[in-house]
Amino acid sequence: MIGAILDGIKSYQYTIGMISRYKLWRYVIFSSILSFAIIAFLVAGPTWIFLNSGLEERILEAYPFEFGRHVVEWLLENLLMIMMILIMFFFLGKYIVMIVLSPFMSILSEKVESAIKGVPVKSDGNFIRDLIRGIRIALRNIIRELILTVLVLIIFNVIPVLGTIASTVVIFLIQSFYAGFGNMDYTLERKQYGVKDSVKFVRRNWSLAIGNGMFFLLLFVIPVIGWVLAPVYGTISAVLLVLTQTDSIPLDSHARD
Repeated sequence: MIGAILDGIKSYQYTIGMISRYKLWRYVIFSSILSFAIIAFLVAGPTWIFLNSGLEERILEAYPFEFGRHVVEWLLENLLMIMMILIMFFFLGKYIVMIVLSPFMSILSEKVESAIKGVPVKSDGNFIRDLIRGIRIALRNIIRELILTVLVLIIFNVIPVLGTIASTVVIFLIQSFYAGFGNMDYTLERKQYGVKDSVKFVRRNWSLAIGNGMFFLLLFVIPVIGWVLAPVYGTISAVLLVLTQTDSIPLDSHARD
């Protein structure tokens, strides 16, 4: 289990070399620009809504005390808006990026696999189909991730301090699994896996999915650079991991000689 998780993380070390070796920069640049535009919108959107909603004023009007009013006002001006952005960004942001980029990440996945095998990989490149599948997978994963997160918070809430630490770790693992799932699905879809077949594959290889998703999330939280690199690197890493299982291509074979 631990070894497979580490393999999922380790696969990222080959991505930069593969991008240069197989001349994939144009796909990287285009996907990065689109990813940045999506994230910028996700950050700017909630900020604009908060500033123009009048929510701050309504809460202050309902606050019955003069004592601590300045503290409440500061919290409303800063923390509430930050919380809205973080919720939108960390929970929904990665899924929105995956949905919008799914047709382009499928193409990138195809190019990577073709380069590795040295022969063209068949793909019909159906933009609408890839987008619809991306939405289906994302909605499925959002619902399950949300349910599991709520259950974890409820279960661990009864344990002071240690419960908070444990729930944070478990929730991070849950998010990592579903992020890795999304990255792997670009390759699985091209291999004619239906949604149910993809689910079975990722469940069998859940440790690899977690390893891929862990590094994806750690990249994703880095402002600007992480936003544009995480989807691309996560997709290429997932191709390598899927091929280790479907085509028995060792992970170390991607290392530069």
